[in-house]
Amino acid sequence: MITENGQPEKAESFAFLDIGCRRVSESYGKPDWDTWTNGDFVSLSHILFRQTHVRISPNTLKRIFGKIKTDARYYPQRATRDALAVYIGYSDWEHFVNTQKWTARQVEQLPDVLVREESPLLLSTPTNSPAHSSQQETKQTRRLLLLIGSSVLLAIILLLVYSQSASSESSQLVCRNPVGENPHSAVFQLKYPGSAAPSGTYSILFGDGKRERLTSHDSLATHYYERPGRYFAILQHDGANIDTSTVYLRTKGWTVTANMMHDTSRVYPIDVARLFTGGRRSVSALEAAHAGVDTNRTFFMEFINSHPTQVDGDNFELTTHLKTSPDRAGVRCSQVGITVWGESSQHMFEVMRPGCAHWILLQNSDVQKSGQRDDLSFMGADLRQGGTLMLRVIDRQATIFINNRPVYRTHYKKPLHQIYGIKIRFAGVGTVDSFSLKDLKTGALFNEGF
Repeated sequence: MITENGQPEKAESFAFLDIGCRRVSESYGKPDWDTWTNGDFVSLSHILFRQTHVRISPNTLKRIFGKIKTDARYYPQRATRDALAVYIGYSDWEHFVNTQKWTARQVEQLPDVLVREESPLLLSTPTNSPAHSSQQETKQTRRLLLLIGSSVLLAIILLLVYSQSASSESSQLVCRNPVGENPHSAVFQLKYPGSAAPSGTYSILFGDGKRERLTSHDSLATHYYERPGRYFAILQHDGANIDTSTVYLRTKGWTVTANMMHDTSRVYPIDVARLFTGGRRSVSALEAAHAGVDTNRTFFMEFINSHPTQVDGDNFELTTHLKTSPDRAGVRCSQVGITVWGESSQHMFEVMRPGCAHWILLQNSDVQKSGQRDDLSFMGADLRQGGTLMLRVIDRQATIFINNRPVYRTHYKKPLHQIYGIKIRFAGVGTVDSFSLKDLKTGALFNEGF
């Protein structure tokens, strides 16, 4: 069978490609690539070029990840596969494949003696002959020796696997300055077991879609974060996650940061005095343009208030009255998204004009939905003239209300614990008329500034 690009298909090759895609999606920070939008493939294309100097078009990435359906399974060229391997911490695709095969061999390989067949001559010996008794004893002895040998071999394999795992898992990623303001240059210290790093390839996924490959001599790494929020930096050893470190960028009250859909190289902080106080409820397109945003293209504005609170992320009520962007260039769905950061996870939901439900994302900690594979039409609403959104969470049961009508309810397992901040994201220009967030058990309020 021939693949789309003319290469012969091998089940093993596609198995490794699937593993590689999973590792790439984890490195990018969105493991469920079924939920990726066109902007994610554009962003990943830019990230790959910056880190590997190999240009892989968004459409090629879509074919690799199965976003573009074809009659034959697409298998990328060697240079493309090498670039993907480098991005996830390997020297090239061959190194990545050999590492997977080595791991499989350590677990699955058995000694030849275990599959050796008995000689037909032994099977023809009469059962009542002295030779038969001797052969029976010989067979029993052989089986006992094989059992002992197999047990010893299994113990050795498990010991080797455990030793390698313990060696890598004892490596630690520690952020020396995990809390800062925006922007923030985080300093990460790598603590290896013993005096040197175990053999293998190390990488850090910084939690914002960027990563850095390390050498065994590296003990420090720095990263520049340019948006407020809560990030989870992940240390990888030979592509496996072995440790996590938290980075938290705080704000003083509400801030606003803009970005353009196809520009992943920078963001645009907008300096607005007394935002959400003194009558300021929005940021105009003119103010965004003065900050450097090309307002003739699709752009987004993120209103963020990031600070530790006494509000329980599993028992609270958030209510806001807002208006989404009026019709303008680059804005079709007039969307708004609300994110609540917790200690270990987040709540996030989006509301868009009816007809745009395909692009909606919904998350309550470990429960995630995507309009690309789930029917989220109930989250469709036209809020250009204004509307009320509410998220009520009681003992890890979350309910979303649109204009005071419950539209969705779910129960999640992984608790958020303490709330660490809020993000309200508009496509284009949006207005927040009111906002409140309170703990349903203690009555503690989010210091929202309204």
